[in-house]
Amino acid sequence: MIRVVANRDTCEGFGVCVLAAEEVFELDDGGTVVVKAELVDDARLEQVRRAAYDCPTDSISFETVDPT
Repeated sequence: MIRVVANRDTCEGFGVCVLAAEEVFELDDGGTVVVKAELVDDARLEQVRRAAYDCPTDSISFETVDPT
């Protein structure tokens, strides 16, 4: 499992996270990132990694967690 975190204070609403993983991220009405799924399965790792890497404000982070 992967725990996804988004820093809403540093997000500037570029939306690259949504483009990389629309099942995990969305932008609210103010254009700030919202994590739709805080815990996602390993199959989404590449999408989440791409979202974190592409974020121009480094507002996305993630960590692998033990599901038990």
